Amino acid sequence: MDYSILILSVCTYVENRVKTDINSIDLEKAVGYSYSHVRKAFKENMQISIGRYILLRRLNHAAFDLIHTDKSLLNIASEYRFEQYDAFTRAFKREIGLLPREFRKQRLRAGRRLIASGVYAPAILEIPSSLQSKSEVVMKQIEKDSCILLGIPKVEYTWEECTPFPSCLKSCLNYMGQDINYGYLMAASGAAFRLRFSKKFWDGGNVDITYIYEDSTEAFKRSFEAAGRDYKFLMRKDSNKQGFIDFIKKEINQGRPVIALGIIGPPEACIITGYQEDGDILFGWNFFQHRSEYNNGVSFHESGYFTFNKWWENECTSMLMSIGETESALISDKSILKNAIAIENRKSIVWKDYTFENEIACGQEAYEIWAKWTADDKQFDNNITLPLLTERFMCQVDAQSMTGEGRFYAAEYLKSVGKRHQNVRDLCLEAAEYFFKVSNIGSKKMNEVLGRHENQELLLRHYAKPETRKELVKLIEEAAKNEAKAMEIIERILENLSE
Repeated sequence: MDYSILILSVCTYVENRVKTDINSIDLEKAVGYSYSHVRKAFKENMQISIGRYILLRRLNHAAFDLIHTDKSLLNIASEYRFEQYDAFTRAFKREIGLLPREFRKQRLRAGRRLIASGVYAPAILEIPSSLQSKSEVVMKQIEKDSCILLGIPKVEYTWEECTPFPSCLKSCLNYMGQDINYGYLMAASGAAFRLRFSKKFWDGGNVDITYIYEDSTEAFKRSFEAAGRDYKFLMRKDSNKQGFIDFIKKEINQGRPVIALGIIGPPEACIITGYQEDGDILFGWNFFQHRSEYNNGVSFHESGYFTFNKWWENECTSMLMSIGETESALISDKSILKNAIAIENRKSIVWKDYTFENEIACGQEAYEIWAKWTADDKQFDNNITLPLLTERFMCQVDAQSMTGEGRFYAAEYLKSVGKRHQNVRDLCLEAAEYFFKVSNIGSKKMNEVLGRHENQELLLRHYAKPETRKELVKLIEEAAKNEAKAMEIIERILENLSE
């Protein structure tokens, strides 16, 4: 009897529950067979008991977290259902050959692997040959009209990560086994150093990573190149729905997630993690998947992934990006810092399409426009409607995000440069301190001026008050001065930094 579908079902069931208790009664209900029959069929086909298979999957997920998160060993043990920390360390040592802390210290590779037909999930990819064990169980893939990559780290708006593309790329690269962090990608893309503000109108797109350069795809290209990865783009204007489906299926079938713009909501980056019904239905992580104004028709897989079949009807679904398997050297710190200076000194960026023209202020001029428009009482007259006031407030929040989050990672990156290049260590720390000051203004001081209010309308009305905006302008000007000092120091760093 062919038990491949049954085994696939069991593997998928287990994979979605590695952080919960798995009992025989629920498993029986899920697969439609008695537990004794499932246990026998699984052992005969996989040469491993269900119990040990569950243990190994939990250990593989734990190994992934050891490399790609900062979670404590105790928290990881608890998440993967080890009641006692000692039980976790003993099992890890027995099955993997190393203690968890040794695995983390050696920075061994953990990423995705085909674990069942059409199912990829986190696994240990590198163990010293002297310690090879049976810690991986892999099944051969069969042709089918669906494939899912399980265990891709979730992306969503958090205090630590609120720029979608670097967050998506980090998640995908970690899943593919590359040890790379969000802060590095923020710096390499240029997002850590940018401030953009429209000179024509209050533009909710100011924060968009595509506004950093004249070429709207340059931030993506720089990020892939900084990670040492090949990439391919497919634009909606150059394709049709079937072209998008073929692109997605090719990548997913090889265990590679796809980064897309759109799918659900606005044209921000998201991750496609799988497909069903030959590509008509997509799985993934999207920053807007739980936002009621965008997720009509969206449902959710037990893994937490969205499932959606109206993705092509969303006109904001505009681009797909693939990630190559081959890794090459990361780009130099000098290259990243040269780009930081270019981002700051870049002249206005002019965007044109068939309906309008937009001119984007950059660097110090962006601070000037932000301050000028915030101080302009005509922009906040007593008769202003709530939609217009909301639009202005969104631009304020986006500018705070670019400076608050961005300069925090700029500072962290400068500190890491100082560790790698001792001859400029003091200069890096000095520049980082100025960037931390800008970050504190954007993420803390401005929020203190805006205050806490029990509803959104009161917050908007408080923001519109002349005295509130006057205080915000002072902080904008203070941030601009600190940033100018940081950039002057970066110029000095570049004079002493080797390639």
